[in-house]
Amino acid sequence: MTTDEYLRGVGPESTMVPAMISPVSGGLVRTWTETESMLWSVEDPDRLGGVLGRGLVGRTPMPDNRFREALLLNRDTGTLLVQGRFVSGSGESAQVQANIVQLGEPVRPETNPWTDLEQFLTAAAVSAAERGEFYVAELGGWNAPSEPYCLFAVLDQGAGPVSLLEAAPVPRGTSIWPEAPRDQPGATVSSPADASSLSVVGAFVASAISTWGVTPWDVALTFGTLGEGA
Repeated sequence: MTTDEYLRGVGPESTMVPAMISPVSGGLVRTWTETESMLWSVEDPDRLGGVLGRGLVGRTPMPDNRFREALLLNRDTGTLLVQGRFVSGSGESAQVQANIVQLGEPVRPETNPWTDLEQFLTAAAVSAAERGEFYVAELGGWNAPSEPYCLFAVLDQGAGPVSLLEAAPVPRGTSIWPEAPRDQPGATVSSPADASSLSVVGAFVASAISTWGVTPWDVALTFGTLGEGA
């Protein structure tokens, strides 16, 4: 696609609306505007997937002082404007300039979408821990229900940092989450927060999501700052 074709999707005559976005899985992504949800193929999935979930993309507020990543979408042209967000911490700063990503009609997934989702959720967990944030994987959309959900956070309650995973309803039959009594509403798993435990966060969260009867494109991440609703 030429520069002129891109600009027609974001020019003064175009209509762009805020859209929440799912992880990029299998080369596909879902967007949610206030009026509709659409599944798309992504022209450059690595470029888009490489910035999502890292705290670098513009955000929209959610209840309880939480946030979701939101972009601008031109539905007619399939043009997605990824607005950057300035972040700083640990003496360093980073900023993603506004990028244009082209979307198209959904096609057969190029890779295993569940494997892609697992890898994304692990990378997002590592990034969130470095920023002092937690995330909640839940259903996408502007009016998502409070359940099902799966929360990841790194907490330090005095004995060193602990990686915490909490899910509701209880993920059953996953072979990775511990089985729980039928009347138990949720499940919690914790371990010392180190490279080993963080490397399997995606496996736990993705396996919980797989019990919800949804696809990888039906979920979104909601972020928050530790101490503010975790």
